[in-house]
Amino acid sequence: MRALPLLLLLILTACAPRFTPQAARTPLLNPAGPPPDVVILAVSGRCSPPCLAPRDNVDYLSARGTLDALADVFAARGLNVQVSGYASHPAAQFRSPFISADQRGYAAVQADLNAIKPWLRGPRPPRLVLLGHSQGAVWLHHLTRVNPDVTFDVQVDLDAICVGWRSDFWTLLRGRDQTPSLLEACDQIQVNGARRNIKDVVWPNVTVNLEVQSKRYPARSGTGGLPVNYLFDLSGNTRLDGTRQGLQLFVSSREDHSAVTTPHSDALAWVNARLTRVVQAWEPALPSAQPAQPLAQP
Repeated sequence: MRALPLLLLLILTACAPRFTPQAARTPLLNPAGPPPDVVILAVSGRCSPPCLAPRDNVDYLSARGTLDALADVFAARGLNVQVSGYASHPAAQFRSPFISADQRGYAAVQADLNAIKPWLRGPRPPRLVLLGHSQGAVWLHHLTRVNPDVTFDVQVDLDAICVGWRSDFWTLLRGRDQTPSLLEACDQIQVNGARRNIKDVVWPNVTVNLEVQSKRYPARSGTGGLPVNYLFDLSGNTRLDGTRQGLQLFVSSREDHSAVTTPHSDALAWVNARLTRVVQAWEPALPSAQPAQPLAQP
């Protein structure tokens, strides 16, 4: 019987790479071109066994269509949108032997944000939207914390959790960390007299925060997922002063930790409905004036 697990391992290894992530259909972020109306940066979470995290983490929010579903809300308003998806990893770029394409991690998120800062100082800066699931939301709360000079118009948290945070990233970050420490992104701090996890703190430079938590009790859903949910966030987000100004929360009573990312989920329907209200005040950029054409000679 011991030969069976070994045989399965050899089969999986021989088939590598065995997964080709699908890219988003929305135009990808291009800092070298003109600024769009909206930029969405999305970070996916931790992969599930039998994969090895963080080595095998992947940008599944692009592959599942979650990122496109969010972008469609802005496009329906007539806004030009560019997106970029990332995996849960501290490196700018890494590769799993089981994934055919290189993946980009948190260092790439920060590098891309730095690259578009000239847009943000321009006459019509793009709106910045963040989308994070699971560990991905933790990375993005850290991003907003360490970039206080940047205004993030919307931050969407899909079931933010800290499972595996220090054990996953201790070796990768030890001796190469920053201040404040990425390893402390799931630690607790004092917020208005109470101890709160940093991943639950919405920083002052975030205008609107839409938070989704997955179900607590067994329930079936038409959008997929397990009847019993094994991972879920129980603590709601807060501002540094203890208030919930600009914060909204939805608990998806039918969907598990993974199913809340499905484009047709109850969770995404709630997020998109709230975003539709937010973007009513967002105007698309005016088309650039075209030079006058000379009149045709008779």
